[in-house]
Amino acid sequence: MEWSTHALSGMVMGYTVTGGDWRGAVIGGIAGVIPDLDEPKSKFGRLFFFISIPIHFVFGHRTFTHSMLFSLLAGILIYPFTGWWAALSVCAGILAHIAGDMLTGKVKLFYPSNRSVGISIPSGMFMLIDCITRSVLILYISWAILIKYLLIF
Repeated sequence: MEWSTHALSGMVMGYTVTGGDWRGAVIGGIAGVIPDLDEPKSKFGRLFFFISIPIHFVFGHRTFTHSMLFSLLAGILIYPFTGWWAALSVCAGILAHIAGDMLTGKVKLFYPSNRSVGISIPSGMFMLIDCITRSVLILYISWAILIKYLLIF
């Protein structure tokens, strides 16, 4: 998936798990791009190359940072500083990223197990799946915000 789709999916999940809190959406959106720290060529990896290069060297791409273990550890790490709402947003944002990557390839979801999980697709399908996913996410978040504010009035 593209970084913008990962950020959007993280925002949607952060917003959802916090019951419609905009802060959850922001944290989830940021967390949604964090797993690509393992790829120095990614937009996020280039920005934080000093972290990305060593992570890529040690783990490779779509391994540790694309696992349930990483999501759990990130949530545990942030919890003492923020509370449950932010920890849930981080976990949800990371898991949204992982789910997106599983639609367009395989990840080591159960790292440190070497088992790969996901759907292998032809390279020509990548942009189509990304576009469809982004469109569905935009429709969902638009609907959720509309319902939330229509119920207030």
